[in-house]
Amino acid sequence: SCRSSCTSWRAACGPLDFSPPAAILAVMLPRVILTAKDRGEMVLVPGGAFRFGTSQEDVGRALAELAEPADPIFTTELSPRNVTIRDCYIDRAPVTNLQYGLFLAETKYAPPLYWNEAPWNAPDRPVVGICFRDAEAYCRWAQKRLPSEEEWERAARGEDRRRWPWGDEFGIKNCNSREWNAGTTTEVGKFPAGRSPVGCDDMAGNVWEFTTGNWENFGKAIRGGSWKNPAAFCRTTCRWGIDPEIKGSTWLGFRCVMDLAKARIYGQVVR
Repeated sequence: SCRSSCTSWRAACGPLDFSPPAAILAVMLPRVILTAKDRGEMVLVPGGAFRFGTSQEDVGRALAELAEPADPIFTTELSPRNVTIRDCYIDRAPVTNLQYGLFLAETKYAPPLYWNEAPWNAPDRPVVGICFRDAEAYCRWAQKRLPSEEEWERAARGEDRRRWPWGDEFGIKNCNSREWNAGTTTEVGKFPAGRSPVGCDDMAGNVWEFTTGNWENFGKAIRGGSWKNPAAFCRTTCRWGIDPEIKGSTWLGFRCVMDLAKARIYGQVVR
């Protein structure tokens, strides 16, 4: 069973009242945990300072290499700046229909659009047809929350300012973007070569993902691009926004984060 294959936080990290310096604690933290409610793996996003956003020059170079036109939304990535986040855990993959089904069964929450429509309702594909409020409701049930833009970007690009989760050169076999030509969502984890530095899948393409950030006084910031978008929209710094009340998109999903304090309670150590 999942529980028998996981060790305890006490065995992995020592007594819970032990308070070493932050740098030492970050090394000691488990890299992967399993959360009981939604049976999902989460990976550690190390806290600290990193460079958030990108420069006009780098956007221009990426577009030139891709032979893609500029888009006004790319200006919202500017300018790069140093930000700091705390240690947290983030879902390895977007929330799937299988996981969302556990939430529906326990809470009797209203199902999303496309819940009974193939191919969108395949168990191992990201749940779609949801709005921001639906994502928040799932997070509360799972003892998690939605990521900030800063947490999401740190998980997607690491510390070396890469354009895509795997590096600076676009790879058509690394994500479900328009170039892959699926015409729909794909099962999460289908592109292991596109995994991010912390071990996240599908942070480029497949579905845009909600964050708690605000986008240009319009709506909630979404990140990652989708199966409908070309490569430039699937960069780690690309931002877009959506009205939080709108649901019905087949290209929008979410993943969750869990703060360290809750991870000690609700997370089982995998490794």
